Amino acid sequence: MDRQLAREELKRFLSLPISTSRAVFEIFEKLPGAIHHYDEETKNFVYVPGTREDRVLLIAHADTVWDKDGLGDKNYEQELFEQEGTFLGTNIECGIGADDRSGCAILWLLRNSGHSLLITDGEEIGCVTSKHIRDNYPELYDEFNNHCYMIQFDRREKGNYKFYNIPVTKEFEDFIKSNTYYYNSGTNSGTDIKVLARDICAVNLSVGYYNEHTPFESIVFEEWLETLENAEKILAGKQKKYPLAR
Repeated sequence: MDRQLAREELKRFLSLPISTSRAVFEIFEKLPGAIHHYDEETKNFVYVPGTREDRVLLIAHADTVWDKDGLGDKNYEQELFEQEGTFLGTNIECGIGADDRSGCAILWLLRNSGHSLLITDGEEIGCVTSKHIRDNYPELYDEFNNHCYMIQFDRREKGNYKFYNIPVTKEFEDFIKSNTYYYNSGTNSGTDIKVLARDICAVNLSVGYYNEHTPFESIVFEEWLETLENAEKILAGKQKKYPLAR
């Protein structure tokens, strides 16, 4: 991955309005084959089917905790700046939306990988879009679970991953561990893959952000880039299907 291109794309996604997810969806819905649904506030998504037979489902969420349709109580505006490789914001009333605009930037940079992209809404208020897909779009939900496995890009800090309480196999955990050298950071909390992974294994990878949901939110470029490069490495080769442990 070209470092300068990656930096500029990360900055672009972090500079989008944090009080609405609409600008993120407008970027992805223009991709060839994109399927987008805008059912109502916080239940929106864009799905871009991959072109590979051995495709993986890549996931990020467009909403931030500062979204006025979710937890935000007004139209927050943020101005981004970079200091010694870390992106921060000047507005002390809100964060920068690195959770999860940083994941959205990774999906954008992997858009030509042949793998599928899913950008959700309402993750910060209980994964409402993922639940909406599960309960109202059964054919799409089935399609998601016909992928080889799922990767979400929405973990804090560096060098860790989570499966939560998803019953992944030891083989899948060894696969993730050997390709990233990250560590398992436990089972607490949750995100979209807890809802979406019905039949196949899924993992959430850290993307280098800190102090999410606070005005002190930041993201370290090198840590974010490391996960992007690890994902490129993982996704480049022939993919194996990893069903859940039963």
